[in-house]
Amino acid sequence: MSRIDLYSRDGYLNFERVVNINYPFNFIWGGRGTGKTYGSLKFMIEHNITFMYSRTKQTQLDKVKQKELSPFKALNSDLGWNIQPFPVNDIAGFYSCEIDEKGKSIPSGNIRGYASAITTLSNLRGFSAEDVSMWVYDEFIPQKDDRVPRGIAQSFLQGYETMNRNRELKGLSPIQVFCFSNSDNVGCEMFAELGLIRKVSEMSRKRQEIALLKERGICLINLCNSPISKQKENTALYRMVGKDSGFSQLALGNEFYDTDYSDVKPQNLREYIPIVFFSEIAIYQHKSQERIYVSKHKQGVPEQNYVSISDKNIRAFKKHYSWVWNYAYLNDLILFEDIESKFLLDTYFHM
Repeated sequence: MSRIDLYSRDGYLNFERVVNINYPFNFIWGGRGTGKTYGSLKFMIEHNITFMYSRTKQTQLDKVKQKELSPFKALNSDLGWNIQPFPVNDIAGFYSCEIDEKGKSIPSGNIRGYASAITTLSNLRGFSAEDVSMWVYDEFIPQKDDRVPRGIAQSFLQGYETMNRNRELKGLSPIQVFCFSNSDNVGCEMFAELGLIRKVSEMSRKRQEIALLKERGICLINLCNSPISKQKENTALYRMVGKDSGFSQLALGNEFYDTDYSDVKPQNLREYIPIVFFSEIAIYQHKSQERIYVSKHKQGVPEQNYVSISDKNIRAFKKHYSWVWNYAYLNDLILFEDIESKFLLDTYFHM
């Protein structure tokens, strides 16, 4: 796909082109204000597509259920629409509305879409999503200081199973998911769960815009050349902080804040002794130097092997091997096989 296809004439994301790639799982990250959410909701309403809109936590979703914080606020203002959220217990429905004699918005016609937190959706019982054909998961990568429930990626997968059910067995197309975010943390749980950290990091480093993982039905889009981001460089905020600031690089340059490759240096395992295996990673001690090596390749017999990520294993791992993080990592005594190994170690110690 060329750049002219990826962006519309006004510089925003060409969402229709992404839809037409026709992959069920789409992960799109890019600078702020590049039209990801706005463009997707506009497309779905204009094409009469019933959708699900999600945020990670219920507290975030509760804000979306307010008229003043609805994702349709800008669309209503720009296009003269009146699409409003109406709470139904923990979820919500979006309806086109008419104004009554008291100036109040009243739902008119069929529901246009639903809204649910990922943490809620995975536990819904008796909810039929037969009318849903697209799902937007907004801000799927948490911001640096945002704490999200552990297991959120599994909750996402459970939510997809809840909505998609057996539609493919009936000859119907699977629900198309569009996961949007700014480029905050490449080591987020979603990328880790799906084994995408290495690929996404590579795309970021090479400024590759699109990758299609055909066998898995995954489309990855890195909005690193957004014309809108380029234009925003000359606005007040970004002139103030400077284009080379960390904030500008994250918000406009589409660079993840935590991609430091200085300690990513593949090593010869024959120089190391295995200490502990935890889930996907192996931690080794150098035979003659004060150095730790973290890899996804497991070789030899360690003193401990924690196969699964259970609460019990996490507590034991952090109790007995806290020095790996608190001493070795913080004193720059660790090398990593690849960026994925680095983020997995970070993830496991901060669960």
